[in-house]
Amino acid sequence: MELRKIQLTGGSSYTVTLPKEWVLQAKLAAGDVVGFLPQVDGSLAILPHARREAPASKFDADLTSEDTAAAFRTIVAAYLNGYDVINVRSKKPMSSSIRRAVRLASKRIIGIQIVEEDANSILLQDFMDPKEFHIDKALRRMQAIARTMQEDALKVFETPMEEEATIEERDDEVDSLYWIINKQYHAILRDPTYAQKMGLNAKQAFNYLMVARLIERTADHAVRIASNIQALHGSDIQKKLENRIEKHARRATQLFADALQAFHKQDVDAANRLIGEVEAFKNAQDGVIKESLSLGGEDILHVALALDSIGRTAAYAADISETAINHKVAMN
Repeated sequence: MELRKIQLTGGSSYTVTLPKEWVLQAKLAAGDVVGFLPQVDGSLAILPHARREAPASKFDADLTSEDTAAAFRTIVAAYLNGYDVINVRSKKPMSSSIRRAVRLASKRIIGIQIVEEDANSILLQDFMDPKEFHIDKALRRMQAIARTMQEDALKVFETPMEEEATIEERDDEVDSLYWIINKQYHAILRDPTYAQKMGLNAKQAFNYLMVARLIERTADHAVRIASNIQALHGSDIQKKLENRIEKHARRATQLFADALQAFHKQDVDAANRLIGEVEAFKNAQDGVIKESLSLGGEDILHVALALDSIGRTAAYAADISETAINHKVAMN
């Protein structure tokens, strides 16, 4: 750390000189304007070229194969890293499968639209202002969709699903919201002014990202629970274990909902209590697992997978409870 002395100028103004290396790196000169932004920790951020309007950042995604999954992941990565314009291009004319992958990305990523297209390239642009969709709002929306998915999964214990695609479509919505939160977190790390507008520091934003990630994973497990319970309908194991498995699924879902409430309310006492309740849940879960394994049969795999997803949902409740405690400390 370089230390510099504050000077009193004219009897009323305090001044401090800027390091020459930093001025040159920021491409500043005498007469240029810099901005000052107080931080929540008491420090002061100096922003070069404060009057300039930030230009749209562009990323060139060069495709070298017909791997549609890789193309989709590249677009998502560019979006998460804050690029406003993503130019997907290829040296040869794009195949129909690659074009479908790019269009799928434009549909699944909130705010992304195709603005130009020719034989060798597709230009995507992000039109959403993340400041208008606060992290907390995105997280609560994720939470609501994931809760609906869990309720749909619980219904499968009584009535088989008519269309499995519905719960999977909701899972895509959860992913899209997670990407928004992920992008906002990285924007807060890069830009102190953005953090100021969001009213969050990096530690607080990280806690939101952690909880969002756990919600995204739990939504995946809701899909797996529904799918595996669906496969058990009419089996002997279903008749013997369904009530116990359903009971544990409902308990895990409630633990997860209570943990999210503790996070939003910054309720440390509730968070600590829930961590203990999850431990008790694990002990009861072990009993169901042992009983199911003793039954054997071809359907035991679906039981094991369903119980694994139920157990992970409860475990994520404990993780969110720990994050709630961290978040309370970060808010002070």
